[in-house]
Amino acid sequence: MELPIEENRDRLTYWLFFTTRCVTTTYAEVLRAHCEGLGKTYIVTPPQWGALSLLLAQDGMVIGTMSQIRGIDASAVTGIVTRLEQMGLVERRLNKQDRRVIQVFLTEEGREISKSLATVVERFELNLKNGFTDGEMERFYAHLQQMITNAAEISKELGQ
Repeated sequence: MELPIEENRDRLTYWLFFTTRCVTTTYAEVLRAHCEGLGKTYIVTPPQWGALSLLLAQDGMVIGTMSQIRGIDASAVTGIVTRLEQMGLVERRLNKQDRRVIQVFLTEEGREISKSLATVVERFELNLKNGFTDGEMERFYAHLQQMITNAAEISKELGQ
């Protein structure tokens, strides 16, 4: 990745966006390389992995719950689930007690790739933390949470 020009070196927003772009690009590449390495006909993207990881932890979730946990619109989750369904990784089923409720379940292929990707994602995260102590990571998370709180306050002041 390209290093920042001098005028951006002390801009927090620049570093946050730059870091996000670098990490997201590499994350997508790690997922792609793993799927290709297994000879899969599909590539799991980071948003798709987010949905798969939720289902790996608790199979049979409804889209609304997945949306709330991930903090993204239900329509976006519906699109992700549709693509995963087309890839044969999930299936939608009517709830037996309430047929108005549609649950999302991993297929056997979905479960296998999810377990496989979980290991790859864990290794990726460990590599990202390389060089930081546990205490430094705890402080980093606290700083990020404070920035989220600060941004929410700014948004509230703007009437958003």
